Amino acid sequence: MRIKTPLTPENIKHHFTYSSWKYVLLVVAAVMGWSIIYTTTAYRSPQEKRIDVYVQSPTTSNEILDAFLKPIWEKATPEMETVEGVTLSLVDDYYTTMQLATYVFAGEGDIYFLAEQYFKGLASQGAFLPLEDYVEDGTIDMEGIDLSKGYVTVVEAYDENDVPLSTAQHLYGIPLDSFYGFMNGMQIDNRGMYAAILTNNQNEDNVIPFFDALMQAGRGEKENWITE
Repeated sequence: MRIKTPLTPENIKHHFTYSSWKYVLLVVAAVMGWSIIYTTTAYRSPQEKRIDVYVQSPTTSNEILDAFLKPIWEKATPEMETVEGVTLSLVDDYYTTMQLATYVFAGEGDIYFLAEQYFKGLASQGAFLPLEDYVEDGTIDMEGIDLSKGYVTVVEAYDENDVPLSTAQHLYGIPLDSFYGFMNGMQIDNRGMYAAILTNNQNEDNVIPFFDALMQAGRGEKENWITE
């Protein structure tokens, strides 16, 4: 014999009192499932049609970066489908260093704004594109900018015992100390930072002109509130 529970307001209230967690779990599972489906199926611009700018700073946001980058994108590389800014909040510890190295060597991002310790560490490992030829031929206009701090020494050859045989210096980053336009435009303190282009950016024909336009947009007069 089957016993049926009558459908009364009291029974419905009792059911939701003791079983509400099941509905919450169902909603959470549905949302997570939709998020996974959307993430894996949403259109993403191909590498040759996008430029990503990774900026180390605790004071800005992706939205602020995107607003600053948009007019540069529209003027310098209008054929790009996507230009996005990504903030990096780096803490000086082993985990953060490994996380950043993972981004760089996985080819995430095209242009990086980094503090000196991270920039020079990665540059010495060949993570960034040498820029001296682009500066010399004017493709990247650095007139009036002291670039000496942007040169990093790298080992070019080792012997069979991994002892360095030869080294060379290359301009791997643009020192941003005098680029006061970024302080207001991006809302970052870029003193002691460097702008660099990832070696494996896979979009060099567009990244280079965009990088130049970005650097020109970062120029500006030093304001009174800026101290050394």
